[in-house]
Amino acid sequence: MTTSLKALEHYEDLADIKRAIVHASGIDTEVYTLLAISVCILLFFFFQWLVNYFSRLTTEQSLACMYEMLRVNIRQNLQVVIQIATKYSDILGPVKLIEMFESFKSFEGLYYYLGSIVNLTEDPEVHFKYIQAASRTGQIREVERICRESNYYNPEKVKNFLKEAKLQDQLPLIIVCDRFDFVHDLVLYLYQNALTKFIEVYVQRVNSVRTPQVIGGLLDVDCEEATIKSLLASVTGNFPIDELVAEVEQRNRLKLILPWLEARVQSGSQDPAVYNALAKIYIDSNNNPEAFLKDNHVSCRKLRGRKS
Repeated sequence: MTTSLKALEHYEDLADIKRAIVHASGIDTEVYTLLAISVCILLFFFFQWLVNYFSRLTTEQSLACMYEMLRVNIRQNLQVVIQIATKYSDILGPVKLIEMFESFKSFEGLYYYLGSIVNLTEDPEVHFKYIQAASRTGQIREVERICRESNYYNPEKVKNFLKEAKLQDQLPLIIVCDRFDFVHDLVLYLYQNALTKFIEVYVQRVNSVRTPQVIGGLLDVDCEEATIKSLLASVTGNFPIDELVAEVEQRNRLKLILPWLEARVQSGSQDPAVYNALAKIYIDSNNNPEAFLKDNHVSCRKLRGRKS
């Protein structure tokens, strides 16, 4: 045992404890010679002793010592402070421990500490701070996981943070906006920040059912028609066509999806929403509507026959 650890066993005054504890996670040179075993094993046992030592201290003493350890040598002491925070989290309280790591701008410490408790708590602030810490330490897959699986964070707060964070990968933001119906906000943000490739990712890989709302959002930001048509044509998953028709019709842009509707007919679609939309377009444009209505009537009759 190092000199610092021996001293800690006998100190009771907080000033003495703080003076010794900042060096306790270091190892004296003579220890290597006398024991001649792996440094990693030594560190493990020393860390365990030090972590257990904090069970003797009051809450105020524990926090004061942890602050001092980080202040004097954050590089040397961070890992053991994380272990102490994890073990005594219920006693010391997440609020004070979060404040401590944030005061040293240690997002690494915050990430590993909160990672040990986030799956065990329903505290919205813990979940939010974990998302923040994971984002700031580049743990994007973990950000995605918690955004997808957690039911305890504040969606509006997380959405705003992810927009401000400007991550290279926008999938966490997409997940939050999809789960909590912020689709319009998502489309505006991605389009205005030249991140249209993530709009494609959303409707092609994440949730094609939201395609109508995405198209409506793009129309609201005056996106080029060619871009919208290309995006619509690229969606392979299913979505409610009547909702798509409603989105474009309420913006007086029904003709925009004419090529897409005609392609659906060519591919054998029997969806009444396709034919109803085409009927509106052909009648409005006086594009031989009589012939189409006749054909559409036949198509609908075939559809009724299949259902009967």
